[in-house]
Amino acid sequence: MKNAVLENILTRRSIRKFLTKSVPRDILEQIVEAGLHAPSGMGRQPWHFAVLTGQERLAGLTLALKEAVARMSHNPYKQYVGSPNYTVNYHAPVCILVSADPALSTAEADCALAMGNIALAAHALGLGSCWINQLGSACADSGFRARLTELGVPETNHVYGCAAIGWPDGPAPSPVPRKRAVSYLTD
Repeated sequence: MKNAVLENILTRRSIRKFLTKSVPRDILEQIVEAGLHAPSGMGRQPWHFAVLTGQERLAGLTLALKEAVARMSHNPYKQYVGSPNYTVNYHAPVCILVSADPALSTAEADCALAMGNIALAAHALGLGSCWINQLGSACADSGFRARLTELGVPETNHVYGCAAIGWPDGPAPSPVPRKRAVSYLTD
């Protein structure tokens, strides 16, 4: 018999095409609860989750990011975000912005663990998800920072990840072969 947790981990894929169907609040709450139960350095749980729905709101977030990146002389995602077809959410009906105060030394790792739990919970509930990195690259831009604050991200926080979540439109992509960079030191 297969273990359900391991099966969920091994079958989760990044989804980049979503149906427009909304995600019920009780399902979102289960996903957020999974994120809240991620491990964190010294149990501090430093994260904040801003759960965003509504295509108008999400399109506004995309526009704000595009404008911020365009203002920046250097941004690792400039060409990608500048593409006419770029959206922050792949048109998913939900985005969860995971942020924390960057003054905390474990903030990035703690948020990454929460994002992992969010992705796994979404998959376990029949939804798809995709980790979006670009928002963090523009947190220092004052205009984008103001938009993040309007969306509920605390002013002192840096966005370490954004989970696009929704019902997959089509089958999950085939898995990419895993790199086997493993060393076992055993007795």
